[in-house]
Amino acid sequence: MAHFPQSGEFPPPYQIAGSAREEPDDEQLLRPVILVLAANLVYAQAPGGPPLYELSRGVAESPDSGSPISLKRLTHSVRTTARGQPRVTQRSRVLFELKHLGPVLSKGFPYCLDAASRAAIGNLALKAFSFPRRGFKIVRTEPVAGDGLPKGYRARRRSLREAEVIFEVARKERHYEWADADGKRVAAEDETDDQHRLIVTASLTRKTMDALVASWCLRIWCDNLESNHEARGWKDRKLFIPFISHVMLVAELVRIPC
Repeated sequence: MAHFPQSGEFPPPYQIAGSAREEPDDEQLLRPVILVLAANLVYAQAPGGPPLYELSRGVAESPDSGSPISLKRLTHSVRTTARGQPRVTQRSRVLFELKHLGPVLSKGFPYCLDAASRAAIGNLALKAFSFPRRGFKIVRTEPVAGDGLPKGYRARRRSLREAEVIFEVARKERHYEWADADGKRVAAEDETDDQHRLIVTASLTRKTMDALVASWCLRIWCDNLESNHEARGWKDRKLFIPFISHVMLVAELVRIPC
């Protein structure tokens, strides 16, 4: 059974590890934290404090796969008013767009994260492991021009290729474990019937943390859409089977001589 650290084992949420004031914001080193997904918001530890990330809509129960979902990072700061009173301000930055693409547009990566900011690590995609490994990897993608069509062809598509692995996500018996490209564990998921938690166990730069949160949300959305697709497929099959049986019965009656 996997060991999931309790909230008391970690420093306060999103505390910067060491002195990083001179580093760019995206390269600040963040200490381990427990993240909780509640509806379309991601909190540290548990809902109650200010949210750290915001999705344009929820991913855990969203059946809509046609329109993208944006992910924003929320930054809070305390400023002093002219009267000397503290005031909390919030800034937001769109980092990624979560997308589910059909076979024609997916270019081999149906679930992807399109970077919407220079602060993002790049365009990412979810790619399933080959059998018999269970799980998938998050890869950075880059376009490859050319697919055998003549130059200047207006409908020419650009394919994508895997540039590098960002995370490997192994499916265990009851949870997922996240590792970096070197195989070092960085996080583990802990899910209940009504809550999704991501227990980050390593210090990460803010840019890598952004990519981890976006990939986690994409994984949840993928599972939700695939589960709904399987459920709809079984429902359609149940409706189709009686119809086929009726057709076969009619065909059999037609063959019976009067």
